[in-house]
Amino acid sequence: MGNVVELLREEPRPREAAPGALQLHPCRLLAAGETFAVADTPLGALSCQRAASCLLRPEAGDLALVALPDQGRGAAFILAVLERAEAGAPATLDLASGARLCAAEGGVHIEAAQGISLSTPAQLSASAGDMAFAAGKMSFATGSVRWLAENFSFVGKLLELVTQRFTETAAERETQAGAWTQRLGDSYRHVEELDETQAGMVRTLARDTALLHGRVTHVQAEEFVKVDGQEVHLG
Repeated sequence: MGNVVELLREEPRPREAAPGALQLHPCRLLAAGETFAVADTPLGALSCQRAASCLLRPEAGDLALVALPDQGRGAAFILAVLERAEAGAPATLDLASGARLCAAEGGVHIEAAQGISLSTPAQLSASAGDMAFAAGKMSFATGSVRWLAENFSFVGKLLELVTQRFTETAAERETQAGAWTQRLGDSYRHVEELDETQAGMVRTLARDTALLHGRVTHVQAEEFVKVDGQEVHLG
């Protein structure tokens, strides 16, 4: 015969009384901050909680829609900001736990007359099938940038790069320019195989010494070869 287990029946606890109906009143805010607000209500000055749907941060002097508890028992809530104390004051949207803006079947367009600024102490990332920038002037100031793209195209009138160290790795590179000027302190080139220059005229000027050295050196001209100097040594 198995063990006998005694079951004790626990009496259900009475449910807490549901809050009474809320009364809506437009009220001026006496004080407000990031996490608090005090409204001038018919019940006097009351500290109010911001409703989850009230994303606009209230400011002192704003006219807000306040939900007051029935008979003054319970919490008061700010449901919305009806009128700003200063019409041109910047608005702040508080999204304390993060947010996601989703347009399942359409696009999202952000427009501002005075500029758009993005700031985060963490990583800023963007992912897109195609990405295009059109700007009169573009400036980057960042600790680290990593750009991965199958095709990258830049079309502009002016590109300026200022850096302490520039590293480029490419399987093949082609440059086309009307004029190309380089000003360098020292220049070192290491070519494994062929280094060929085709030009209408080649001119090399050295302030001190010019050296041409090779295991086999061949100088050929179809018309004229001139060697001029105070001393000329052959062999």
